[in-house]
Amino acid sequence: MNDPQPNNSQPNNPLHGVTLKAMVEYLVDEYGWERLGERIRIDCFTYDPSINSSLKFLRKTEWARAKVERLYLDSISYDERKGKRPPEATETPAKPGSVWDQARRRDSNED
Repeated sequence: MNDPQPNNSQPNNPLHGVTLKAMVEYLVDEYGWERLGERIRIDCFTYDPSINSSLKFLRKTEWARAKVERLYLDSISYDERKGKRPPEATETPAKPGSVWDQARRRDSNED
């Protein structure tokens, strides 16, 4: 009997579940269009850049998409080393009354 595949079928793929749009938006937030165009020299980042025009080009151009994916991976890896975390689509902010907030308040009151 065949078991259905688990939802997390690519646990070792850091790009699994990350859309191209999310990668481009993250990189633009991190670097801005000018610095992004300096790091990855493609016209969609340097001449009249927009998310939509970049996505259109990147979806058609394998080598450019590979460069964007590489820079994204390098950037989130750097952020993790520096203690910053990239935005995650599935993550929701903690509620004020969550267990973690209660623990933080308790710890700060003990000091």
